[in-house]
Order: sequence, then C-alpha cells, then structure tokens
Amino acid sequence: PNDAAYLLFTSGSTGVPKGVAVAHRNATHFVDAMVERYDITEHDRFSQMFDLTFDLSVFDMFVCWERGACLCVPARQETMLPARYINDSKITVWFSVPSTGVLMSRLRMLVPDQYPGLRVSLFCGEALPMDMVQAWAKAMPNSIIENLYGPTELTIACALYRWDHDRSPAECERGIVPIGDPYPGMTALVADDDLREVPQGETGELLMAGPQVAIGYWNDPDKTAAAFVVPPGRDAVHYRTGDLVRRPLPGTPMTYLGRVDHQIKVHGF
Repeated sequence: PNDAAYLLFTSGSTGVPKGVAVAHRNATHFVDAMVERYDITEHDRFSQMFDLTFDLSVFDMFVCWERGACLCVPARQETMLPARYINDSKITVWFSVPSTGVLMSRLRMLVPDQYPGLRVSLFCGEALPMDMVQAWAKAMPNSIIENLYGPTELTIACALYRWDHDRSPAECERGIVPIGDPYPGMTALVADDDLREVPQGETGELLMAGPQVAIGYWNDPDKTAAAFVVPPGRDAVHYRTGDLVRRPLPGTPMTYLGRVDHQIKVHGF
C-alpha cells in the first residue's frame, strides 16, 4: 500500500519538472470514495477526455473499472465534437476540465434538455465558472454537477462541491463555483504565512492532510521538505497547495480565490 503506484511529472513551467510519487493507498482511497459517492455500476458509461499524463485520467479508468463499467475511449475527432461524443457513446458519467464546457457553451452545444442520459457531470483542473455550470445544468437536466478540486500531490481530487440550482449562485465568489468540503478522511487548514490557521471568513493558503497526501517528489528531498510540512500545533504532514482560499464560515463552502504566487492556469495547464 505504501509503495509508489505511479509517477506524474509537473509541466516544468516554474523550473525543473517534479516527479510526484503517488502511493497505491492514495489512489485506492480516492477510487473507493468516488465509486460510493456516485453509486457507480456496471451499467455506467464513462467519458475519457484526459491524456494519461494528466492524473485525472486515473478517475476515468479505475473508478470505471472498479465497478465493471464501460470506458468509452474517443477518437481524436470525437474529442473536438464532445456533444456528438456524449450522445453517440451514451455517456452517463462525464469528467473534463471546465474549459471543455466553456467551449461547448460558446459553440452552442449546450442546448436545453439535449443530453438526458447523463447522470453525473464532474469538472476539475481549473476554476469552474458559474455561468457555464448554469448552461450545463439546463442541457443535462438529469445530471448532478460537481466541482472537484485537487493538485496532483493530493491524488487527483481532495475537495468537492455539489451544484444546487437554488443555493449555489449566492455561494459563488468572483463568478467561480466553490471548491466545497474535503473528501472523507481529508482535512483542510487555511493558514497564514506562518502556517497558522486564519480566522473563519479570512483568506489564506490551503494546506491539506489525510490519506491522499502523496509520498513526495521523486529523488528531490529538498522540494519535498518545502511542500510537505507539519504546521505548528499539528501532528500530520500537510501539503502546501499554493492556492488562496477563504476559510468558510459555518454552513458555507470553501471558495477558491487564486494563487499565493504568480502561477496561472489556462485550459487546465
């Protein structure tokens, strides 16, 4: 369980790429949580919109196969025409970066009631725009919609938020859907520069601990020590995400506000 299941290297946009070592126990915790949350069965049909070099592909394959569902691998042309792909492949579980949904909206592919067979719609990899979700909800009237959040170091996704037509628009901040609550067994710490928890309602860097925290960076103890830390007054190793979030008030979800550094994300990269 503690051995590395796979290595995924960062893009290297901020220097030499770091090899994230993800353990078997990290991945199985994620898979187990997902199959239960979405009640996956052998009758489901999954999309596959991610390259294998993107860790979200682990969901496509192993959440699907854990319950004997069908993974519908698209041809390259189908990835450019997602509306046709959804209907032709009879997709029931969709997973993509938000940019794909934004593109579909701009190309007028999100026609109301056009995809009645879709029952689960998941987005991850970048900030999720509220207006795109509202259009998606009309096109997929029978689908739950969730925003998944998580860096590679926290194994695919570690926090999630379910869209609610009535409640969610008021909970969005800066037009972005919240990232919600930690996965089962995961804990969140919103901290200041000294890694001490900020008051409720205040902003800080998100650190997370729990069974999905990766082993570290392959053959790079210095960068591992800098990113995988034990904050003051805590016992568990926390991963520093570098993401700026608002520590939620009681009864409200956690919201994503940007980065604590200069990094940006475009189309999931």
